[in-house]
Amino acid sequence: MRAAKALSISQPAVTKTLAELEDIAGHRLFERSPKGVTLTGAGQILVRHTGSGLRAIHDGLSSLSAEEEGEAPALVIGALPNVGATVLAPALVRFAASSPRARVSVRTGSNAQLIAALKQGVLDMVMGRLAKPSDMQGLTFEHLYTEPLLLVVRPGHALTLRQNIDPALLDGYRLVMPDAGTRAREAADRFFMAVGTGLPLKVIETIDLSFGRSYVLHSDAVWFVPLGAIENELRQGTLVRLQIDTSATEGPVGLTLRVDPQPSESILRLLDEVRQSASERFGALSKSPDTQV
Repeated sequence: MRAAKALSISQPAVTKTLAELEDIAGHRLFERSPKGVTLTGAGQILVRHTGSGLRAIHDGLSSLSAEEEGEAPALVIGALPNVGATVLAPALVRFAASSPRARVSVRTGSNAQLIAALKQGVLDMVMGRLAKPSDMQGLTFEHLYTEPLLLVVRPGHALTLRQNIDPALLDGYRLVMPDAGTRAREAADRFFMAVGTGLPLKVIETIDLSFGRSYVLHSDAVWFVPLGAIENELRQGTLVRLQIDTSATEGPVGLTLRVDPQPSESILRLLDEVRQSASERFGALSKSPDTQV
């Protein structure tokens, strides 16, 4: 009776619909008793699978209504600083042209911080490195491109005069490194262990690109930084890459989303723009001698 009242239909209509549903499923879905109706095991399985579908239909209808009423969908995107500057920014320019009423917030932070916020529902998607397997439960990752870390210095630095630099020489300089615990820092640490120098002792840790850039330009420090963060500076000559092979630090960069719920139409449109932006960037890098690893 409560179901009939909630749906604004008659009790016989509800009973008929439930019987038809059981015929379609080929299983008994409901247990009927004087106290009411409860789900059988088969009914509980069906509910688990139909719940996300019903939510997706509801979200789709809400999106259509918002479009008709001229409401601006709000998107909250998490991005590593280097990915936001190189891939997300041009994607958002195109997205804004096709969705002028859309409201977008971009949040930056470490990969771990962004992934945690995505799981909590604070973010709609994350653009960054592939998270640890233990952190990927309930999430999906779409690989877009692979990016290395580079060792860079200011123009005129003594190390720029050397070819095929021995990594052991880096011990004589302070290193600006990604924060401990980040995926980029793990790649950097693996590099130093692989070349046999051990982990550096004179280190400044930061993921703040503005600080890292300023510190290196005003000192003899060496910056271990993702390519995407400084590729424009390399082309312009305001930073110089050291001749040290860092290809071992390459890591997958891409899109991380929650498995459930289904992305909105606005998110799907933005995803297409991000994929195009990443494809264009990868093609440009492969042709640029200044940024090749």
